[in-house]
Amino acid sequence: MDDFTTDYVFYSIITTLGGIFLYLIIHILVRTPGMSLQSKFAKLGTLTGKTLSEIERTCGKPNSISAMGNGEKLCQWMSTGYHICLIFDSKNICLGVSSRTSV
Repeated sequence: MDDFTTDYVFYSIITTLGGIFLYLIIHILVRTPGMSLQSKFAKLGTLTGKTLSEIERTCGKPNSISAMGNGEKLCQWMSTGYHICLIFDSKNICLGVSSRTSV
């Protein structure tokens, strides 16, 4: 092999490995907040019957609160890679999970 071919192969390998390494670092940094939020909800166990303030103490305030009628509301916690929606009654007691998405 001549010098050009050797250099080309060397730099191709270095560039590919660098790209893979950078992808893994970015992937971990982006998903960490969602994994943390999911872990906090998992620590709570069964959510039905818990008060909004109990959930907020562990998981923080919801990112969104929407009125649903009959005094019920939908509270959403969102972070990159994790999203959970809980329904609460008029006394702020959790009625259950409306939806949960994780990547």
